Amino acid sequence: MAAPWRKPELIPGLPGDVAMECLARVPLRSHRAMRHVCRGWRRASSGEDFRRHRRAAGAEEHVVFLVQATPARGVVGDGKEFTAAVKCALAAANLTTGEWRRVEGGVTFFARCAAAGDGHVAVLGGWDPAAAAPCCLSRDVRVLDVSTGTWRRGAAMPDARGFFGCAGGGGGEVYVAGGHDESKNALRSAYAYDVAADAWRALPDMSEERDEPQLVVETRGNRVLAASGYPTDAQGAFKKTAEMYAGDGDWTSTGDILPKTCMAAVGGKVWAIGAGKGGVKEWDVAAGAGGGAWRDVADGPPGMKACVQAVGLGGGDGVFVFGKADDAAEKEGRHAAWVMDAGGAAWRRVAVPPGFAGFAYSAAAVRV
Repeated sequence: MAAPWRKPELIPGLPGDVAMECLARVPLRSHRAMRHVCRGWRRASSGEDFRRHRRAAGAEEHVVFLVQATPARGVVGDGKEFTAAVKCALAAANLTTGEWRRVEGGVTFFARCAAAGDGHVAVLGGWDPAAAAPCCLSRDVRVLDVSTGTWRRGAAMPDARGFFGCAGGGGGEVYVAGGHDESKNALRSAYAYDVAADAWRALPDMSEERDEPQLVVETRGNRVLAASGYPTDAQGAFKKTAEMYAGDGDWTSTGDILPKTCMAAVGGKVWAIGAGKGGVKEWDVAAGAGGGAWRDVADGPPGMKACVQAVGLGGGDGVFVFGKADDAAEKEGRHAAWVMDAGGAAWRRVAVPPGFAGFAYSAAAVRV
């Protein structure tokens, strides 16, 4: 009589839960290799149970992604140095380990990125830098599995648009709003992309045209805030207005927002981050239009002249800021990075390696 079949052990000699605890502590940089060890490890490291064990063990890592210009330096005929952005790339900054790297698989100029739930990042739109014209807008969507480093093609955006607002929600949706079409007409339309279902759905139009808006999703309530931007007939004249979509009905006005700041969702609130004294302020999204008063949280990042990108860290743990530095520490593009926890206690300067200090067009953060 044949012996009864037994499920293979993840690690011979160890109970299943202990083996899972061991796998959960493997650093992110080794996940791809770990999944190639055997089918059991691949299955074990692909499910929610694995993510739960990493959270419980305190082994999760914060990774920020930047759609970033890659600068090149050279010398012209008269001996003068120059710096030019010759291509665009997706940079991954692991805030837990301090590692920075380029993600394989190029991205186009002016593409947008957003957290796409469960350790995924979506990269949307942009245009071909070889064409160098706004008539060549892309509808492309690609989704990166952060653990494996693999890409998949997503359903194309419903229309081609550039300089749109883009942000990820807590339910695995990516929101897109505003921007401009191929004729440079500012848009009011908005959409949501369900990453797991690979499907788009239309949202109600915003009340105003908003080219180059900021989009923030308060993930606990999945409220979408569209801030600033400008209409077709006022190119570059950024508004101070903002409006919010709460998942049903139309967008509603939230009053004026703060100018010259970056917006990020942090711990269920929206932070507006600028330079200098009192540069960080907080607004309670849950309070709606009636709770639109801003309160001071902290001064802006020390040494920052202007904010370029800000994004809330996964789980509401804090905020990552990428901005123009007022010192010479960042040699390429003079951009630097800072992190603050959700309590607003103090800023921590993040070392930016050579080659990663170019301008950032978009940012996304995941906790893996």
